[in-house]
Parts: sequence; structure tokens; C-alpha cells
Amino acid sequence: METEFVLFDFDGVIANTEESNAAYLEKALGAFGIRLTEEDKRLLIGTNDKTAIEALLSRAPVKVAAEELARMRKEVGNTYENSDIRPMPGVVSLIQHIRGRGMKTGLVTSTSTRLIMIALNRMKMTSLFDVVVCGDMCTNLKPDPECYKRAMDYLGAEPGRCIVFEDSAVGIHAAKLAGARVAAYRGSGIPQDVREADYIVDSYIGYKNTLDCILQGRIMPGKQMP
Repeated sequence: METEFVLFDFDGVIANTEESNAAYLEKALGAFGIRLTEEDKRLLIGTNDKTAIEALLSRAPVKVAAEELARMRKEVGNTYENSDIRPMPGVVSLIQHIRGRGMKTGLVTSTSTRLIMIALNRMKMTSLFDVVVCGDMCTNLKPDPECYKRAMDYLGAEPGRCIVFEDSAVGIHAAKLAGARVAAYRGSGIPQDVREADYIVDSYIGYKNTLDCILQGRIMPGKQMP
């Protein structure tokens, strides 16, 4: 089935924010004596889960409320406003290529609308998406499929005609539950479990012909992009 809609996650897919996000969170948690492990960083990728944050706060030597952490995170800053945020190499030209073929594009992320719009404006990418669905627009976040289903509804898209670019296990699972095919992007540098994805993408640069084959349904799921 030929693709008509292409949806993208943001963190680790559109912009390489994962390591920076972890560094800002680590700094905020450190103020309360909480150490962020490499495993913590891996598990937090792709989600904005309150339960995960509460689990981290439970390690504090003295009880810390979620509101206290939120204030500290605001104080230490964030990737979207305070870092040199840039698009992943080749992603802008890829999206332009997709849109030039008449396909609709969307952005689906667990990050808040305010921070995503700041980032898109800074990177001059606001015009590249027909729909943007952020975490604060949904009741349930990834790995729940709600955000992806909401984007599909806005676009009037059949799930079978959608391909999603994701980098995390929770995001891939959410997109699959929504009925889309998934291309796992591995260019962020942080190893993730992407076994549930239909395709593997290591770089956006030099892949236009292969991507065209996937979008046109000429490469079947289960094939790694060469």
C-alpha cells in the first residue's frame, strides 16, 4: 500500500535532543541528591511519564515533591530554549522531498506544545508539518497510541497509509498500536530496542531512493534500509 502520510517523533528523530534532555534532567535531579543512571536515561527516552519521574524522586535522601523538581527544572533550563538545537542532518531535505511528492507530514511528540513550538521556530521548521500533536494535547502518552491516532484523525489518514519515524521502543510500540508502519531512526547515538520496527534507518543522508521505495510500498516490512 502506497504511503500518503508520514509522521515524525521529535526528540532523537527531528532533533538530537536526547542527550541534552538527559543532561538538564540530571542537573535538576542532582540538586536533590538523585543520581541519573545510563539505564534511567535509556528508559526515559520517548516518554514523559509521571510515574517514571516519581520513581526517580523516590530515591532522594529527603522527600521531594514533583512540583519542587518542576521548579528546579525551570531554573536549570531546557534543551528547547537554552541549547544550540539543530535539525538532524538531512531531515529537513527529507521532509521537503516527502512534501514535494504530495504527501502530508505530521509531528507527534510527548513533549509539551510550548517547548516544541519554541524549538520548531528556532529551527525554522514550523511550515514543514500539516499537523503537530504534543503531549499536553493527549490524555495518554506513548506507548499508548492516542497521540498517533489523534494525528491520523486530524489528517484524515488511514493507518495503513501512514509511516512513522521513531527512535524509542515506547514510540515504536505506540505507532504500531495505531496501525502504522514504522521506520526506526538510529542516528541519535543512543542505543534503543527497535526490534518492533518495520524498517531501520541509520541516516537521512543519501537514502532518498530507498525511502521512496518504502513510501511507495516497493520495499516490504522487515527489510533494513541499505
